[in-house]
Amino acid sequence: MKRRGRFLLGLLAGCCFNLQANSLEPNNRGLELNESYPERYTVRKGDTLWDISAHFLKSPWLWPTLWQANRQIANPHLIYPGDVLRLIWVDGQPRLVKEESDKVVRLSPRVRTDSAVATIPLASMLNFVDSHSVMSPAVFEQASYILGDQQGREAMVKDSSVYVRGQLTPGTVYGVYRPGKMLTDRFSHAELGQKAALVGTLLAGKQRGYQVTEARVSSMKQEMRQGDKVLPLTMAGGIAAFHYPRPGPALDQGYVLAMGTEGSVTGRHGVVFINKGHADGIRAGDLYAVMKPGPGVYDVTPGSFGRLRYADSAGAYLRTSGRPEQLPAEAIARIMVFKVNSQTSAALVLDNSELVQTHYPLGHVRDVEFGS
Repeated sequence: MKRRGRFLLGLLAGCCFNLQANSLEPNNRGLELNESYPERYTVRKGDTLWDISAHFLKSPWLWPTLWQANRQIANPHLIYPGDVLRLIWVDGQPRLVKEESDKVVRLSPRVRTDSAVATIPLASMLNFVDSHSVMSPAVFEQASYILGDQQGREAMVKDSSVYVRGQLTPGTVYGVYRPGKMLTDRFSHAELGQKAALVGTLLAGKQRGYQVTEARVSSMKQEMRQGDKVLPLTMAGGIAAFHYPRPGPALDQGYVLAMGTEGSVTGRHGVVFINKGHADGIRAGDLYAVMKPGPGVYDVTPGSFGRLRYADSAGAYLRTSGRPEQLPAEAIARIMVFKVNSQTSAALVLDNSELVQTHYPLGHVRDVEFGS
């Protein structure tokens, strides 16, 4: 049998997830399988360990326990697209193992060109952090900004020289940000921060007068304009290199505040902002369920023609006669926080059965049944 002396996910898997998964569940309960779990699963390109575990487990953050089929082995082998995984039972508990091929394999050195399955889509998070952030309005008020260029253009051109209002450090790369809308909590009405998009970078050059610095446009993600804010790239902050997914603390009036990009909906591997941050005890790796609110229903009595009406299609009479009965909310997605600010956090949609929308409330992942 060909031996693969490789660790599951290599260094990334060993560091990204807490292998003491049982400690995340109260009373060290056994793993709970989905009602329609498969006996076998063929790994597909684009799968993550979260995706695979979600086919089997109600709590996919406990994937390390599902994979510990052989206790004497510190880590299972890497898995790749095309590998077939089979569910077995060890001491009454479900475990996943990789089926070995019956084909005769030539034992000669070779290097796999495909990539091993990752734990979570790290690239999605890195791409977001490299393009979007939430900052205090005061940061933008005090920031340097683009005055224009020698040609009198409103939109800048890559590799051209531009002039910036402010003193920049020569030889330093700065980020150019375009402030977006203010994020306001729908319950407290407090201002939580201002969305911003990174539109490009500048390489600072010489001082060309009082509070004027010449710079070169070193990169552009989108059109760079007069008035765009110039800040050190570290102002937007980064993300942790490793994450330890676990159910987050209970939140009071937590909800999806905004999408990570433009628009009001997103799906799998999209990014959302939530209205909670460091001040609420949020940590990178916290997991939450996104709940789709149930529709409101006016339950009209027989004396009023015995009709039932959904609130969004009810007439003016019903709308003024009382409050509709709210049907129960259902979990439609699971998200993992990966970047935490003071009052907001960015989270990645790990899986979803419907599109996530702004204003959808958050629930505890242990308290809800997630339907795929």
